Amino acid sequence: MALPAALRRARFPDPVLDVLRTLGAAGHRSWVVGGAVRDLLLERERAGADFDLATPATPQEVMALFRKVIPTGIDHGTVTVITPDKHKVEVTTFRGEGAYLDGRRPASVTFHTDLEADLARRDFTVNAMAFDPLAGELADPFGGRADLVARVIRAVGEPADRFGEDGLRPLRAVRFAGELGFALHPDTRAAVRGVLPVVRKVSMERVGEELSRIAAAPHVDEALALLADTGLLEVVLPPLAALPPADLGHLGATAATMSAEPEAPERRLAALLHLLPAPEVEALLTALRFPRRTAAEAAALVARHECLREVHPEDPTTPAAVRRWLAGHGPERAPALLALRDAEARVAPAALQREAAEEAGRLRARVDEALASGAPLTTAQLAVDGRALMGSLGLPPGPHVGEGLRALLDEALDDPSVNTPERLVELARGWWAARPL
Repeated sequence: MALPAALRRARFPDPVLDVLRTLGAAGHRSWVVGGAVRDLLLERERAGADFDLATPATPQEVMALFRKVIPTGIDHGTVTVITPDKHKVEVTTFRGEGAYLDGRRPASVTFHTDLEADLARRDFTVNAMAFDPLAGELADPFGGRADLVARVIRAVGEPADRFGEDGLRPLRAVRFAGELGFALHPDTRAAVRGVLPVVRKVSMERVGEELSRIAAAPHVDEALALLADTGLLEVVLPPLAALPPADLGHLGATAATMSAEPEAPERRLAALLHLLPAPEVEALLTALRFPRRTAAEAAALVARHECLREVHPEDPTTPAAVRRWLAGHGPERAPALLALRDAEARVAPAALQREAAEEAGRLRARVDEALASGAPLTTAQLAVDGRALMGSLGLPPGPHVGEGLRALLDEALDDPSVNTPERLVELARGWWAARPL
């Protein structure tokens, strides 16, 4: 079989090739395996030296061949080679697996020298390929390359067996479909409902990790529909499973339109969950073990978007109203709120789409103008701080200082020209004198 052009063009980091050469020179022909081969065939970019290797050498034999090796998962055959130039290359011994008793990990593993048997234990055919870049040979015993061409995710062997071994695999199938824009093979898809009890055994943290990647996937709308159709949604996101199909479609379409930024996952999560009450969003993400900041920020975006939806289409129009809108929601959240508003406009019904887009555009222009003006939107942007306020008025420390700053910000939101030390102190004196005892 001719080597695919994508693999002929592929370039591998020198540390990966060096490790392969060292293993090969010792009589252990080794292979690049898993997602790396899939992505090379699809010509998707891979960051750095992120290439996993599989080898017939035992962990002890691998450790004896290299100067520095970390036994990262030695019980399961995995060690990490640290190359002289400090790159990390993960190497795993060909292995077989015993029974899966907890729906997540095998009770035992055995090491062997059979590449095909090693690939047979993997989840999906597109991940069960191996490539030897030194010899230029692709090993594809289960038809992964054909499934890439057909754009399907298909379990290796019997789907119910693969899913019954590891309850995370059905979610991974949906995630790969969302990331690649693939369909689930009919047999693979049909097997999901029968293993939902196994999915329930998976830790919330692992489920949350998969959901985070699904939310960031280019085809998150299709992935959400798959979660619903297979019954997975009832297990991993029960509040969404209770929504009408039209609302679920709206959430998926909005999330797919919203840009996914790895450094700001709360944006996509807010888009995916924004029809739920904000407290429910935070509780749900917290239960799924998302970082506290991510859960709180996604909920804050949903809460503020709820406010935005309530006043829509009567968006703030005057400069003072826009400044108050920004101050109330937090100027740092404006980009995410506007992006969510834009995303909803793009998925509005066709008859309303133009009007929704124009309204969203007008709000964005007003917000951009307010932000560019330099007008204070937080107490930290006032020309006086708490220390200056206490010094000018002879006040002791206490909660009244923050109260006074908020009163000054209220004045400055209406008229930014008052944001000078002299004028703010003058206003503060009036506020203090009129303050009820």
